[in-house]
Amino acid sequence: MQDDVDRAKYGRLRDAVIGVLDTMPEVENSSAQVDVALRNLRAALMGDTLRQPDMRGVLDPFEYSLAARLYVDRRGEPIPLPQRAADLRRRLDRDRGLDERRLGEPSRNVVITELRAMIVAGLLEELAARLSPGVAFGPGRSGEELARVAADLAKELLDQTFVGE
Repeated sequence: MQDDVDRAKYGRLRDAVIGVLDTMPEVENSSAQVDVALRNLRAALMGDTLRQPDMRGVLDPFEYSLAARLYVDRRGEPIPLPQRAADLRRRLDRDRGLDERRLGEPSRNVVITELRAMIVAGLLEELAARLSPGVAFGPGRSGEELARVAADLAKELLDQTFVGE
């Protein structure tokens, strides 16, 4: 009796999921991972063979930088988020102050309006919130130090505006 109830529930669930999959529009910019996952879901429900995703070039955004690569022998290698944060901190620590000039060197400081500085700082704060463990990033801690770099830069920018005064 219980087996019949379980089969009926499974059948209804299967039909509902297939209905969702059938009504989903083809997304132009969907990732290969999403495409394979949806095809695998359909195959599992239909009892067909699962397809394996092509994982070459697909990086885990919770572990690796998506915007930077470390080039070694002309090959771009993925950079783990903690390493990316440490590299950026090291570069920032060697940077000169905003009002400093090295002998014989022009200022080379970029000047932006106060509004642009506040917008950039807001975007950095948003990035920091998304990289921190929690709802957006999940429980992983790989982005935590990178989030601190973004938050520190946001504070530095905001301190130069009326918001920081």
